[in-house]
Amino acid sequence: MRRIILLHTGGTLGMAPSGEPASLAPGRFLEHLLEQVPELGQLAQLSVEVPFNQDSACLEAEHIQVLARRIRETSQDFDGFVIIHGTDTMAFSASVLGFLLADLGKPVVLTGSQRPLAFVRSDARSNVVNAVDLACRAIPEVGICFGTHWLRGVATDKLSVGLFEAFQSPNLPPLAELGAELRLSPQAGTFERRVPPGLGAVLETAIHTVTPHPGMPWSLTPPGARAVLIQAFGAGNLPMGRPDLRAFLADCAQRRLPVVVISQCPHGGVDLSAYELGRQVEALGALSGGLHTRWAALAKLGLVLGAGGGLDEVRAAFSVSWAGEPMPSGAWPQV
Repeated sequence: MRRIILLHTGGTLGMAPSGEPASLAPGRFLEHLLEQVPELGQLAQLSVEVPFNQDSACLEAEHIQVLARRIRETSQDFDGFVIIHGTDTMAFSASVLGFLLADLGKPVVLTGSQRPLAFVRSDARSNVVNAVDLACRAIPEVGICFGTHWLRGVATDKLSVGLFEAFQSPNLPPLAELGAELRLSPQAGTFERRVPPGLGAVLETAIHTVTPHPGMPWSLTPPGARAVLIQAFGAGNLPMGRPDLRAFLADCAQRRLPVVVISQCPHGGVDLSAYELGRQVEALGALSGGLHTRWAALAKLGLVLGAGGGLDEVRAAFSVSWAGEPMPSGAWPQV
């Protein structure tokens, strides 16, 4: 029987019916879980740790680093890892861990629920059963198991606050479909691993994020920012006729602040060569984020900057897939 550890970090799944975080010791939580979902005992030999127990909206970079370190420390003791996590920031944690643990060689499955396990109508039971099942299958992936899919963590975003199918991987097919049968994709675990060494000691979070709207004024980047992430329109378009935007980009270039451009659209991504406006953005020093989700882009920026990298290292990072995150297959025809 496979040895699986559940790292319980809080979130909706373990909440009491009142909506408050359940204050259970690890042993009591496992006992409670097996009472509610006894079939888990047929799937694996389970252990539980509670590294922290809080709403995921209160997540800090240090919490994700704790998870990465703990999984590394116990990698020889367990066959797979299940992280029970709140949904609000699960996609960010999955992106950071997807990069940091790409070479682990074992499954790391993040899951949670939209309603607590204590509720009659809850997705918690099926999610945690599927997550443990996946963790037993020796597939070297870091992914989110939720609803009827297992999705690669570095390509995932939250879709809904209420639907049981709460996450999507808009530019990458699911790793598995979870129904009456568990159907694995042949691509699961087969991506090329190109994560640079020396990452993870620090996760830089001083990244200025901008989501423009028509007429928005462009203020200069705050003094403490280490990089800028812009969620642009469409394929990377911005209103380049605005002097304040041009001054914003020129200021970043003068300060050698990396500026990465991703799309507001979940499907497809940025190609700065596709339109004249995008070409002007690129001419002022901005970098294409391609098909990166906002969470994968933030994770990649945070890891590069945290390791002491700058503009050149960021440019290199966004030109290649580190851990199976989708990359553009080619440029659009110029117009």
